[in-house]
Amino acid sequence: MAQRRVDLEEFFHPDGVAVIGGVDRTQTEDALRAAMDVRWGQGNWNLVNPKGGSIGSVPIYETVAEVPQPVALAVISTPPAVCASIVDQCGAAGIRYALVFSSGFSEVGPEGAKLEAELGEAGRRNGIRIFGPNTNTNAFEPVPEIPGLRGGKIGVVTQSGHNGRPIIQGVHFGIGFSRQVPCGNEVDLEVSDFIEYFAYDDDTAVIAGYIEGFRSAEKLRTALEAANAQHKPMVILKIGSTDAGSRMASSHTGHLTGSDEVIDGLFEQYGVVRVRDLDELLETAALFAKLGPGVAEGAGLYSISGGSSTLMAEAAELAGVVAPPLAQETQERLHRHIPRYLAVSNPVDNGGTFITTQPAEIRCQVIRDICDDPAVGYTVVGITGAVAPMTDPLGDDILALVDEVDKPIIATWNSFKVDELGFDRLVESGVPLFRSFRGCFAALAAYHRYQRHQEGFRVRPQLPDDLPDAAEAALGMPSPDIGAVLQAFGLPMAASEVVSSPSDARRAAEEIGLPVVVKIASADFPHKSDAGLVVLGLDSLEGVEQAAQEVLKRARSAAPDAAIDGVEVQQMVTGGTEMIVGVTRDPTLGPAVMVGTGGVFTEVLADTAVRPLPLDETDAYEMVRSLKGFSLLDGARGRPPADVDALVQVVMATAILATALGDRLAELDLNPVVVLDRGKGAVVVDHLMILAG
Repeated sequence: MAQRRVDLEEFFHPDGVAVIGGVDRTQTEDALRAAMDVRWGQGNWNLVNPKGGSIGSVPIYETVAEVPQPVALAVISTPPAVCASIVDQCGAAGIRYALVFSSGFSEVGPEGAKLEAELGEAGRRNGIRIFGPNTNTNAFEPVPEIPGLRGGKIGVVTQSGHNGRPIIQGVHFGIGFSRQVPCGNEVDLEVSDFIEYFAYDDDTAVIAGYIEGFRSAEKLRTALEAANAQHKPMVILKIGSTDAGSRMASSHTGHLTGSDEVIDGLFEQYGVVRVRDLDELLETAALFAKLGPGVAEGAGLYSISGGSSTLMAEAAELAGVVAPPLAQETQERLHRHIPRYLAVSNPVDNGGTFITTQPAEIRCQVIRDICDDPAVGYTVVGITGAVAPMTDPLGDDILALVDEVDKPIIATWNSFKVDELGFDRLVESGVPLFRSFRGCFAALAAYHRYQRHQEGFRVRPQLPDDLPDAAEAALGMPSPDIGAVLQAFGLPMAASEVVSSPSDARRAAEEIGLPVVVKIASADFPHKSDAGLVVLGLDSLEGVEQAAQEVLKRARSAAPDAAIDGVEVQQMVTGGTEMIVGVTRDPTLGPAVMVGTGGVFTEVLADTAVRPLPLDETDAYEMVRSLKGFSLLDGARGRPPADVDALVQVVMATAILATALGDRLAELDLNPVVVLDRGKGAVVVDHLMILAG
């Protein structure tokens, strides 16, 4: 069912709630009302259980049809086998939303998956949007407000209710949240619906997510485009970057994680910040929320120890965060208060005893001087150990300055000892607060990447999906002519001919022109070079004939049952840089195009960039330039610059081919694609296409 954002406003603010299922009849009426009012609103809820009865003056209705008030949301906690019938009853009562708390669905196996399918069908049959199953009511749990909150709030969407809780507990570090949404198994409403909801929610500044898998590529792209359009940064912990993570995600909520490289490519297209653990998710999202947009690059580094300063500087450089030298004038001002034997060029080391011997005004002036430097966009104060005589005053200084200076202050507290006044002061100040230098500078690097990336946010147009007649004809042959299919999409193929005999190979070589390559023509040998089934640089017709005979002999000996079409005689392309271009298919996101450093070492180098479709030429250029091997194309070590524009056109032609073939294409490798010198084009030398079925 199509989802309108206004519907989710009704879901989160229902006019009438029916809580259906188990009832704790041992509790008092006062305890019951206190628990229910805080989630559903005072007097906005009703209890439903087939045994009926009451708790004090609170009636328990036997069916939802008996509830006298209008109901917008049903909260269902019944055995999974009856959940679908309960949804039917809700439909008859005109209820529009159902939150299914119950577990025992697809996360437990095939029988549960069948019940989940029945639940989804009941929702569609009755026009009821279903949240869950296998979820909880955390989406309606009030989030504590932060007094004097600095910056905006974070909207949290998770596919694990328990993993959402430690994120929300960031309130103890002065981090504000608008809402937590644990999606469960997503039989209907899914994580993308709530990313889009948060994109348009005025109370949400940043979207944070713990995600195990996505269900709909179309919904996901719509949600990411909405977040970009509303300038809402997205920080996502996406499970599935390891085999173990993929297996656990599948067993946990029945999600398919998909290809991790394709997910990375999608996130790159939309500027999504990907993190790897819950701490990084919380701290990075909090940095975005507290800083807001537009903070300039340039970290001023300040600490009470030379060792801490050194560690800060190294962590910043490793993360790619610029810590520029402070102006000479700034250094002179700092040396008015800090001894000259201490370094103040950036990082600034105050030596520790400075804190214990100087009054608050002098201590604060040092931080002001760092903030005032023209090259500094913000100041990071690093605290590695809790030493009350030093760290308590430093916390006081930050609290006093945070509203005075016009550039942000960021702090790290790298100690497990948090029962300190200095730590309390940092939390009270509301500044972005980190538990390590690594986490701090990784988050800052992500923040700067997002700032640069958002200038290029765009909606990518759909690629043409018309299948050329020549391609259709080539695919319809008893043995599809893959070379003709590729040529029909404008891919620049090396001149070649597949022949059945050594004598025909001689004739073909004469027509193509020497030198040539001879290789086996068989889909059963995807790695022809490894099997010794490619002979390069043949510059005589006699050599061509002998090579064809030998290649056929080797192939038949290596795999007697292989389907061999003959030998391929191909133009020998010399010079240039070998690249690979291909198509893979993600179970959720569909086809994705890959480009990488190619040739025989493709698997060894593993230097690739991937983007799901649709993509545009800007994506293609970004993919090529992101490769470690781009320097080979860019004229490294005296090499002539390669024709990058031609390689980009190969990528785009491949994307159009993948769009047009759709589900008929399972996989495509163009390897190598030889990229010649600038202005001379690119040539597809070898290819492997696997068609579905």
